Amino acid sequence: MKNIYFVQACDVHGSGENASAYLPYATGLLAAYAFHNETVKHNFEVKRFIYRKEKITDAIDSFDSPAVVGFSTYIWNYEYNLAFARALKERYPECVTVFGGHNIHNNSCSQMDEYPFIDFLIHGEGEIAFCDILTKLCTDRNFADIPNISFRNENGQAIKTPIKEICTVDFPSPYLEGWFDDILKNDRIIFSALLETNRGCPFHCSYCDWGSVKLRMRQFPIRRVIDEMQWFADNKIQFCFCIDSNFGMFKRDFEIVDAFLEIKSKTGYPEVFKCCTTEGSGIAEFNINKKLNDCGILKGASLALQTLSDEALQNIGRKNMSIKRYGELSAKYNEENIPTYSELIYGLPGETYESFSNNLSYMLESGTTKGCFIHFCELLPNAALALPENIERFKIETAKIPYTQFHAPTDGEIQEYSNIIISTYSMSYDMWVKSCVFGLFVQCFHYMGILQFFAKYIFFEKQISYKEFYEKLILWAENNPQTVLGKYCREMQEKLSAKKFGKVISRSYINSDFGEIDWPMEEGMCLEIISNAESFFEEIRNFTDSFHIEADICEELIKYQYLILRKPFDTEQSAEFSYDFYRFFRNIDILNYSPLQKTTNTLTFTNSIKTKNPADFAMKIVWFGRKSAKIIYSEKEIRQQYN
Repeated sequence: MKNIYFVQACDVHGSGENASAYLPYATGLLAAYAFHNETVKHNFEVKRFIYRKEKITDAIDSFDSPAVVGFSTYIWNYEYNLAFARALKERYPECVTVFGGHNIHNNSCSQMDEYPFIDFLIHGEGEIAFCDILTKLCTDRNFADIPNISFRNENGQAIKTPIKEICTVDFPSPYLEGWFDDILKNDRIIFSALLETNRGCPFHCSYCDWGSVKLRMRQFPIRRVIDEMQWFADNKIQFCFCIDSNFGMFKRDFEIVDAFLEIKSKTGYPEVFKCCTTEGSGIAEFNINKKLNDCGILKGASLALQTLSDEALQNIGRKNMSIKRYGELSAKYNEENIPTYSELIYGLPGETYESFSNNLSYMLESGTTKGCFIHFCELLPNAALALPENIERFKIETAKIPYTQFHAPTDGEIQEYSNIIISTYSMSYDMWVKSCVFGLFVQCFHYMGILQFFAKYIFFEKQISYKEFYEKLILWAENNPQTVLGKYCREMQEKLSAKKFGKVISRSYINSDFGEIDWPMEEGMCLEIISNAESFFEEIRNFTDSFHIEADICEELIKYQYLILRKPFDTEQSAEFSYDFYRFFRNIDILNYSPLQKTTNTLTFTNSIKTKNPADFAMKIVWFGRKSAKIIYSEKEIRQQYN
């Protein structure tokens, strides 16, 4: 029997007793499908899955005469896989290496020329092609008969075979067929699992590689889906991530949610179900999210926009819901106390600093989502935006920066890299930096809550736009570098502007007080400030006083803003107010604004989430709780009594 090994290495998230990793679903699919083939079954044996980034020499030392090693690649493990395959070939020159995954170019075999230690590339979905490679290795070795691959012919020349559409998802489940049983038995880490109910994407956003291969939508049998969810429960899988491109677009998705909730109610597992709902983001998706939220397993519902610039939307081939509809939906979610978050992308072609900051401000005015994530634009190898003609058309400039797997340990053996857009025909590098800083401030101070209520009051009662408020806050930070905020703002700007000085751009924050892991900059700024909350609110007074709010209102507003933020080691706090801030802000959240009322009342804030230390607080509140706005006390934790 010939030995097969699979490498689908990922970073371990968290550390110590909270360390977690995903089961290697993609390579599990390859194994499950291939071993239904009789030729494969009688000639090969799978010896091991590498599913976390082990030291490469130690991993290869564990191999026993490897005949074939399959590598699943994406931006988070591409360099690791290359280093692994290079070292593997040095030790076992006859071992066959097969590379597949999102970082394999769909329309080129150039990676074969660049990396002589790669024997095969699989372009697109891998189950059928991998099985065919194994069977040909045992028979006539006529690899030209296999579609969707690249290989070397007898002369050593790289050959790419024609692309053939895959019209089936008749693939057995690696979970149900026991491919991960040994992993669960032998590793005490916390495991998460991927769930796939359909495959394909009907949309073709040019920054994304999901829809770049125009394959029809295909659904896995619903019985398989439900059985997999039961398997998750039986094996105490805590986190289930549904990787469908648009969950909720099929009627049967409601059946899947109902089945999941029934399993969850009987077993307690999985604890969390995450999904990416369809771009329609209408009533169907609301009903799905409501069901998940009512059972306490929804981290947050996404109302993804990516950009609000008409020019940028046209350039990337995307249509959004209207901003009016966005506001209506976010209010509807708020009425049901369902946390929502928005998603945007920095620097899409057609975006300017003014359009980005204006539209982000407009988004704040029109909707009341609890969170917002703004992502750097990765120029993915198979995305349409990465085509040479589009790079030229949009005057795209990129920067190669260290890839950061946020919330993972910082001491990886091999450095991975991102290729991010930092300027286009419409946005210079300086403007990109300025946009990033504005976006980071809005994420930290508004969506993560630190000055959210002060900014809302200023907007509704003083008619000062959110854009003006946050631009003034940035200017104040720049002019006060000795403060908590000023220090961090300077560090953040230096990291983003590094390329101007011949250095490498960074987007991460590290502080061992919050665990030996990487944090995104906005979360790092939030942690710094919330850990020094008293000093911050003392220092910020000359900024808040500049808005000329009536003295008694300003004093109470700052007190309300401070108290409603969950801080490490909070227990229960009560305070008396002369104004009804709680009702004022609650009405704003459901798009039912009415002026602030002068009414004596007492508010009690009770912390229902206990944390042991700053690192535990950072994990539970800022990492796990960001999408559901855990840093702000929820309605259930606030008790109001009118005096």
